[in-house]
Amino acid sequence: MKNYAVIILFFISLTNFAQDSFTGSENLSDLNSIESEVLESNLKFTISHTAINTKLSEVGSTFFKNKYIMYSSRKTGEIGAGRDEATQQPFTNLYCLNIDKYGNLSKPLFFSRLIRSNGNQGGLAFSPDENVIYYTKSEKENASNYQLYKSDFDPVCRCKWINEEPIPLNSPNYSIEDPIVTADGKTMYFSSNMPGGFGGFDIYAAELDQFGYPVNPVNLGAAINTSNNETHPYVTQNLKTLYFSSNGHPGFGGQDVFVSKIKKSSFSAPLNLGKTINTAADEVSFIMASKSYGFVSSNRVNTLGSFDIYKFEITVIEQRLSGIVHESVSKIALPNAKVSLLDNEGTVVSTQTVGENGVYDFEIEPSEKYTIVADKDGYEKFELPVITSNNGNSRVDIALNQNKPVIVEKAGKSMISIEKIYFDFDKSSLKKESTLSLNKIVSLLSENPTMKIMINAHTDNKGSDQYNLVLSEKRAQETRSYLIKNGIDASRVNAKGLGETQPLTNCKEKCTKTELDADRRVEFIIL
Repeated sequence: MKNYAVIILFFISLTNFAQDSFTGSENLSDLNSIESEVLESNLKFTISHTAINTKLSEVGSTFFKNKYIMYSSRKTGEIGAGRDEATQQPFTNLYCLNIDKYGNLSKPLFFSRLIRSNGNQGGLAFSPDENVIYYTKSEKENASNYQLYKSDFDPVCRCKWINEEPIPLNSPNYSIEDPIVTADGKTMYFSSNMPGGFGGFDIYAAELDQFGYPVNPVNLGAAINTSNNETHPYVTQNLKTLYFSSNGHPGFGGQDVFVSKIKKSSFSAPLNLGKTINTAADEVSFIMASKSYGFVSSNRVNTLGSFDIYKFEITVIEQRLSGIVHESVSKIALPNAKVSLLDNEGTVVSTQTVGENGVYDFEIEPSEKYTIVADKDGYEKFELPVITSNNGNSRVDIALNQNKPVIVEKAGKSMISIEKIYFDFDKSSLKKESTLSLNKIVSLLSENPTMKIMINAHTDNKGSDQYNLVLSEKRAQETRSYLIKNGIDASRVNAKGLGETQPLTNCKEKCTKTELDADRRVEFIIL
């Protein structure tokens, strides 16, 4: 079962199974503040009980071979024999569940008899190709201390796990729990109460070496970890979003599910996922099965056992950032402007070239910091920081200021360099945005009353020689007429159409769009 970029959290932790009992969330009384943060999310949930729950505990973990894997204190024959003295429930074991096309769970079967423990079995993870399993388990004598193990999927029979090895990071002095492997197979995230953290359980990231072992673990820092417990990390397929559970960040009580954006060298402030998912009890093991639904485990009121598995359905409320690119004075739309959306780290999220109406339109995330960058030949570059709305679409119109024309030397001639002049297709009529460009010529000639110019209009080689010559002559005269109508004396402006006689490219047949575009031009030569 694949995880999706819209995925919300892979988070598993157990009040009764792993680590210490959960404590209440910090600042529970400040519900108004929490609600304000929650409203920034564009995710809406509905939630329902699943049919596989029992009077004991069921907690989801991850997906494998299109099955949903959970750990549970239910008994299956001799499996699950023994009792955890701390929880007064049977030791937990791993089970796999069928998932039908509607997201219904059924037929819990023991996951593997080769991955055994005389204590509890906990969270697990798989390499992206599902050929390596990382799993946690404890021994009867110290049932709350989980150690991390690695095994390989038998390449011969493809039916069992072999080569079990403990991970070198293990220690009898602390627990390692909730492993997940990122989609690129390079990093493992896990939670641990190892020394040197902020208190309780913290979330760590470790690189996976060439043999698949997690090495050089790094604490995620104060933006994520608190003096209480942060556990069960999950990172989305695009490696941009972290989901986790915490009773140290402001929440509704117990363990709540939070989300944070992964930056180049930091994490954004965690956002609570809201009251439908989170309650005054503990919500754990939040994971998406598809774009539209997923599962979460909770010991909220009305569960059958200590923890039950719930199915949630998710609606992503699309939010957009849009606007019009126009010239700053006339407000005329500017086609062919390039607009880019950059995230808070300066990474380009998306780029668009606007059409005739000058409209750009990006899909965005709520309450995020972006920068809009706009470029168009002949105009000053535009940059604007934007903080998007938390409850609707955002609109930002982009006003571009014109650059002044530049006089350049080409082939022994002095020429006025401005952006490309556009005409209506197969016609001599000027496009509206090109009048803005010609206004630059008007200003330059007005400031230099003795200056005279020759307007040369060129076409590409599509069409007959005679047709192109006539079309270019009409365009040259249309350009001259505009300058005269705007106050330039006719004696100062000459114009001629040259058709396809002076191409800039050597293309004769099967020309590219770029080559054709280069040959279609209007030149302003100073006499």
